Amino acid sequence: MEDREATGVPGRALRDLRRADAVDDAVVHRLVAELDEIEGLPRADPTGAALRAVDVALQAHDLGLPELERRAQLVRADVLDRQGRVAEAGRIAQDVHAWAAQHGARYLQARSHHVLELVFSDLGDTAVALEHALHAVDLLDDRGSPAVRIDHLLRLADCLSKNGDHAAARRRFPDVLRLAGEVGDVSRVLLVLNNWAYAETVAGHHERALRLSEQLQASADRHGVPLGLGERDTVARALMGLGRWEEAEELLAAALVPEPPDRAPEPDMLGETLLTLAQVRRARGRSAEAQQTLDECVRTCEENGLSGVRVRAREEQAQLHAAGGRYREAYEEHRRFHAETTELRSLERDARARTLQAVYETSEAQRESRAYRELSLRDSLTGLYNRRHVEQEVQPTLHRSADRGRAVTVALLDLDHFKQVNDRCSHGVGDQVLQVVAEHLARAAEQTGRAGSFAARMGGEEFLLVLVGPAHESAAQLERVRRTVSGHPWGPLTGEVPVTVSIGAVVVVPGGPLPDLPTLLRLADQRLYRAKSLGRDRVVVDAG
Repeated sequence: MEDREATGVPGRALRDLRRADAVDDAVVHRLVAELDEIEGLPRADPTGAALRAVDVALQAHDLGLPELERRAQLVRADVLDRQGRVAEAGRIAQDVHAWAAQHGARYLQARSHHVLELVFSDLGDTAVALEHALHAVDLLDDRGSPAVRIDHLLRLADCLSKNGDHAAARRRFPDVLRLAGEVGDVSRVLLVLNNWAYAETVAGHHERALRLSEQLQASADRHGVPLGLGERDTVARALMGLGRWEEAEELLAAALVPEPPDRAPEPDMLGETLLTLAQVRRARGRSAEAQQTLDECVRTCEENGLSGVRVRAREEQAQLHAAGGRYREAYEEHRRFHAETTELRSLERDARARTLQAVYETSEAQRESRAYRELSLRDSLTGLYNRRHVEQEVQPTLHRSADRGRAVTVALLDLDHFKQVNDRCSHGVGDQVLQVVAEHLARAAEQTGRAGSFAARMGGEEFLLVLVGPAHESAAQLERVRRTVSGHPWGPLTGEVPVTVSIGAVVVVPGGPLPDLPTLLRLADQRLYRAKSLGRDRVVVDAG
């Protein structure tokens, strides 16, 4: 039988760790023990973990211990990911993963899958993240410390929840919690309870979330650990889901008491908490205080570049305007929310494409990167092109068409009285209406049979059609679009609320001047305004 030391490394595995037989076993055991410790540190002490990991990696390299060197590299990759340096973390994890697979290093494969799960979670690809989380748990052998086992199992539960498999996540969380309790890891007990409670709020099980939140608070009190903003926000969301608005407000307001600089919360968590508090105060009918809180949230976002929270703050601002009867301001703010949401998603997809290319740097990854660049030019709700594509493609299309002697019609389309659909039927129904209209527009662009024709969503309920070809054909196509929208069987979806579209279009004729995009949009918008003022549900087309 092989000897197993306190580090949990069998004799055969110990021999496999090294290339140089002259390395003393005690040295290997010392490095393994240090790695076991620092692998559990990145969440609690990222700086300390990174510094120690670099030191261990250098020692392992000098001693000819490649597996230990790569274990240390993964700790550094974990820290890099938590610092937002996702591409660097992904490159390291991918390189280590390839080496581990080639050399049959099972534990190292598990750890590389764990870091890759973190990377893809940050990139928003929950499906790929879940695959890595499953492998990270399946490959983890008995060399994993309790902290590592807890981290792997918790990430799997989180990934299951993010992918909508709440039942499977609910089966996993208790096991992780039990393991953290058995080893007395208080920080991880609190983390598991917080993540589990948050997952239940996402699943809509607010009673269960509140019970877990109460358990979280009791555990923190018992060990003298103050709850951070993230944990308090989770508890507040459970209370909000149960309509206990006053308690939620008290909890959040107490959490936002100014702290000394060395204990100040992270800006992103501060922005999230301020936004939640503004929502609570609006729900309680305290609009003035809600506005003050939202203003503070916006300042925090703009000072710290929190674009995601800032976009959601616009939606809350629209709700506040509506609550005060300022419907015009609410409508304008809602349009800005949709436009910025579209732009943010495009930027995120573009960033993801660049990160994927940096992580892999292979021909396959480059093909995937191009696919994501294409996605960055698409509207996520309708699948049509977005404003970014319009800005990139309209001018080249005009030049190509002019060279070939073809006219180009640029049309703005706006759904009439669309607010009634949202208000009387729900925003979900409104989204379905937008998707159906988008299908009709995409088909209209395809039917021209000419390169350069395309449909785009500009934001909210406003669309754009670029049609290459004779002006009279394009005008007839726009009229068909109008009739198709108004004649669609909307009844089962919108009931008595009609859905029609007004269209304003400008034609750029061959041989004429080529206006820039702002001019084209201004001219098309003037025609659209005329169509609206003439009674809506009509097309107005003029030459530019």
